[in-house]
Amino acid sequence: MKKVCLTVLCILLVGCGNAETAETEEKMRFENLDPAKVNMQYGGLKEWDRFYNSFYEQKEGSDLIVLGTVEDYSCFAGGIEIATDISLRVDDVLKGDMEAGEHITVRKPGGAVTVEEYLQSMEDAGITYWNAEELKAEYSEEKRRENYIQISFCDLDPVIGQKSLYFLEKDAEKELYYRLCDGFGQYVETASGEYVNAYEIADEKRNADEPMMLALGETVEFDPDAAPGERINIYTMDEIKEGMETHTAPPTDYPGAEEDALEMDCEPG
Repeated sequence: MKKVCLTVLCILLVGCGNAETAETEEKMRFENLDPAKVNMQYGGLKEWDRFYNSFYEQKEGSDLIVLGTVEDYSCFAGGIEIATDISLRVDDVLKGDMEAGEHITVRKPGGAVTVEEYLQSMEDAGITYWNAEELKAEYSEEKRRENYIQISFCDLDPVIGQKSLYFLEKDAEKELYYRLCDGFGQYVETASGEYVNAYEIADEKRNADEPMMLALGETVEFDPDAAPGERINIYTMDEIKEGMETHTAPPTDYPGAEEDALEMDCEPG
């Protein structure tokens, strides 16, 4: 799998111009992608207006909090950006005006489209980007339809049937939702029925050079010897709900806490 660090990239959170015209015709599934046919590009984390340090703060900052199951997803390109729209079935509502059984769309930055789609999206948007000529030289017209550009922001790729707890912001104009601080606003259910943060899992997967997804039935282990800023934290739903009702400041007195507060990037190792 080729890896390119994409250090300057606009986060796709406000739309992609004519992105609808570049939506993939065939359903691409991340777990079926051949790593040899993926040109991986990494983007850094977005600079959010604020960060949420507890379940209580996430609850207060969310328009909607749901436990939902991924029923479908599709990736699309717009200009130099790629995003993924996730069709989510709402299984339970912890905050917000919604009922179980309803469906919503959650948009996340990053995804994968064919090289052909990616180049076409730049052309449609009138964008001349630094890697366009390199891609044209590297891939024949036939290969452009068979190979993919994948952009990752240190975030988990969706899996059909996967259940997660989502802390969401609503975009009323587009009639869709965004996770609060991207992957930090999603807690994925593990095989044991517990929950782990999407960003934390993606970061560990990236460091291990593994696909950034949590497969259905996959378990996650807690390492008590790891530093707080490096371990994968595992929560029960009761612990999350209790945390949402209690405003507790995060610990700051452990060794390395100051460094952890500064390390908010996700550049590939």
